[in-house]
Amino acid sequence: MAETETINFIVKDKSFEKFAMMAILGSTGDAMDMKMNFFFTFWGLNLLTRKFKPKVAGMPTPMKGMGAKIFRKRMKKFGIEDPWALIKDGVESGNLKLFPCQMTMDLMGIKHENILDFAEDPVGAASFLEMSNGGRIVSL
Repeated sequence: MAETETINFIVKDKSFEKFAMMAILGSTGDAMDMKMNFFFTFWGLNLLTRKFKPKVAGMPTPMKGMGAKIFRKRMKKFGIEDPWALIKDGVESGNLKLFPCQMTMDLMGIKHENILDFAEDPVGAASFLEMSNGGRIVSL
């Protein structure tokens, strides 16, 4: 089988909607045996930090957490029990790579030990663009 093009995603938002998009795109690409890199920068970096719970962005502040619970419940009806499990499966298969942005980590004071274990080592913007050369870049 010919080498497929890598799709590179820039994740710049910490909302549950962006997280769900990443999980669905990532798991679908994994099922299709596609190579994908996800680069987490600015507020999107929060998705890779331990104990962070994304909230639905399009709701009034007091209801954002409840909105994420409703979203998770609806996802379960479609067989998605744990979105992170989908992502971990893709990482374990080698099709998904999750890269935290080093500069964003430095700017926000996020330490490497606060990043999820299955993420890659942090990279800078230049390294991400270099690894993306020849592939597609999509912003989430």
